[in-house]
Amino acid sequence: MTDIANNVEELYSVLRRRILDEYYFAGQKLSENALAKEFECSRTPIREVFKKLEQDGLIVVRPKSGSYVRIYSGKNYLDLIEVRAYLEGLAFRLSVERGADTSEMEALNSTMDDIIVTAPIDMMTYAEVHYRFHREFIRMSGNELLENFFERLNLKSSHLFLQTMNPEIARKTQEEHWRIINLVKARDPKGEKFVIQHLWKKRDYLGY
Repeated sequence: MTDIANNVEELYSVLRRRILDEYYFAGQKLSENALAKEFECSRTPIREVFKKLEQDGLIVVRPKSGSYVRIYSGKNYLDLIEVRAYLEGLAFRLSVERGADTSEMEALNSTMDDIIVTAPIDMMTYAEVHYRFHREFIRMSGNELLENFFERLNLKSSHLFLQTMNPEIARKTQEEHWRIINLVKARDPKGEKFVIQHLWKKRDYLGY
């Protein structure tokens, strides 16, 4: 038995990352037996992990058929963007009310600035730091329920992020990130609307 097989959370993290990195393709069937053999464990922890992945919306469990990596369409991503836009708008309002410290957001955005000046841009690394930037923004709100909602939604959209990103969009995104940071620091109430618009623009990238 491998060390990771003794920890359901670690096993969950490995399989979740594989799905987000598209190690498993959309629609692929995941075999309990094959994974149990790979990680040298029983099928019980694999089933527990599958339940968590299903709750995340990353796999679909079909009775008498098996578990499959969920296929997300542009419409699915659109729905997620619309909800996230207003969650982050609320995060802005709460962060301003609580006088949140933006230093971590600034550091993360500086890292993304450095990434996009390289050629070619490492979009996978950019996506990872981009996720951390928005997660920090939500964390600054001080609202745990908001954090939980964000985590669930972002898990479902992470592997679609790269499909709508290119160097030009990345540069525009960075400019808007700095504006969001400055609006938080200035405690400008107009920032809530700007944050919503920042996310809403992704609908245009999908052609909606």
